[in-house]
Amino acid sequence: MSLSPARAIVYVIDDDSIMLELVRGLVLTLGVDSEGFASAEAFLARYRQNPCECVVSDMRMPGVSGLQLQRELQQRFPLPPPLILITGYGEVSAAVDAMKQGAFDFVEKPLEGHRFLEKVQAALNASRELHQQRLYRSAREARLALLTPKEREILDAVLLGLSSKEIAQQQNLSVRTVENHRAHLMEKLRVKSALELVREFLLPGEGVG
Repeated sequence: MSLSPARAIVYVIDDDSIMLELVRGLVLTLGVDSEGFASAEAFLARYRQNPCECVVSDMRMPGVSGLQLQRELQQRFPLPPPLILITGYGEVSAAVDAMKQGAFDFVEKPLEGHRFLEKVQAALNASRELHQQRLYRSAREARLALLTPKEREILDAVLLGLSSKEIAQQQNLSVRTVENHRAHLMEKLRVKSALELVREFLLPGEGVG
């Protein structure tokens, strides 16, 4: 039975069946759904992004480890779900490194139930923000898809800070033609000024490509 995408869900991954059920039992006290997997491979085969979610995974597992799972999620998704790693003795330094690479948090065995649940709740809250970012990016890409190839070229130039005169020289066009392209692309992108255009379509660390 598939879970409603509107419901908060925590995916728990552990090859130790006792630990798996223990963690799921703790999660259920939050009143959210949980789904358990005995391996990262099984989780990856089924996983689809949800509006409110987090992944709790043991760090050391046969096959795909928790660290390898983190890298796989980052490769598959621009905004991967928050990942909490469960670490054993001697794995804390690796977990800290994982957080530097984008993992949300980690917890040590034996689990302290209250502290663990606080981290899960924080991850779910972060996931809601990530979902809003995904919706924004999707809407942004849909508007960009409306542009013609020439309008995309003009947009790239505008986002580089070039004036219409400079773009005209670069593109071997008249200034009036460039201004017409700018007017059309701004209408399609639903912005009213160059400042708004830059704010909406030049995200930190991104081009418009």
